[in-house]
Amino acid sequence: MIDKQEDPRVVIIVLNWNGWENSIECLESVYKIDYPNYDLILVDNASNDDSIEKIRGYCGGKIKVESNYVEYTDQNKPITVKEIDYNGIMQIELEANNGSNHEKSLLFIKNDKNYGFAEGNNIAVRFAMEKINPEYLLLLNNDTVVDTKFLNELINVATKSEKIGFIGPKIYYYTPDEISNIVNFAGGYLNKNTFQPHPQGGDQLDKGQFETEKKVDYVEGSCLLVKNDLINEIGLLDPEYFTYWEEMDWCIRGQKAGYDSLYAPKAVIWHKGRASDLSANSIYYMIKNRFLFIKKNAKPVQILSSTIYYFGYYFWIILFSVALINKDGNKQRSFLKGTYEGLKILMNQ
Repeated sequence: MIDKQEDPRVVIIVLNWNGWENSIECLESVYKIDYPNYDLILVDNASNDDSIEKIRGYCGGKIKVESNYVEYTDQNKPITVKEIDYNGIMQIELEANNGSNHEKSLLFIKNDKNYGFAEGNNIAVRFAMEKINPEYLLLLNNDTVVDTKFLNELINVATKSEKIGFIGPKIYYYTPDEISNIVNFAGGYLNKNTFQPHPQGGDQLDKGQFETEKKVDYVEGSCLLVKNDLINEIGLLDPEYFTYWEEMDWCIRGQKAGYDSLYAPKAVIWHKGRASDLSANSIYYMIKNRFLFIKKNAKPVQILSSTIYYFGYYFWIILFSVALINKDGNKQRSFLKGTYEGLKILMNQ
């Protein structure tokens, strides 16, 4: 157990791209958490849906959040917003504080283009490490809603050992009409022969079967707490991924450096994402980046075994799903393009 004299400072990073309605619901839930020492950064990845104006409106108390998951309040409005343009990000100076004014403030980074999930978050992480220097950083998807005690529980687990690098919560599916207890994710394992991820808990009704805190191979990027010291040691998210597989790569790099990833069952969030809702573009990146991940992390024998698994089994399962079940030509073309370009990455030694 780490000798913790006070609650460690945490910077929470929420990335927005054309999703302001999700983002303001997420922000409203974060502003209600019990954790006493955090800063909140919202990053906009050059949205073209009027996100910046809408988020300004929310912070000014002009746009209310309608949700079954979080009760909107105007007691903390207006929220003080410090807007930061990408080109001048490192010239910004912040007033010294201990996070105590978090309930009425927001750092709003406006990127000049869409940098994807990896580099979009990296921009905020670099800024936070340089200007705030927290003990922990939390990446949080904008399409999530958090329990009031989720960050307390993540920190309780994180501070048990110096060698805990990544911590993730129990993730339920977000269902608009009622608060769900159907598990989306409860930690993940990676088969090192096939390089097939095995997320735990998907689509199961929570009956208490996922209440054990445990070491896992990876935690999901929709809510990932990471130690500042670990980032200094292994680096940031790999921007080559752009989106998908980058958090698993990060966790495996931490594992190689001797750090553990832990699943924290008492920390709870709800996530709107479902695999069946993936766009054609998302399928492309998920498939292409699978090969990129294998190239970066597999030994030669594992490259062989994972390639045999992919083309002998996985390829046909996904093709059957997009071509015959969904009957979606765009998704089928994206899947085949991702496979082709991923294979080129793998073969380009």
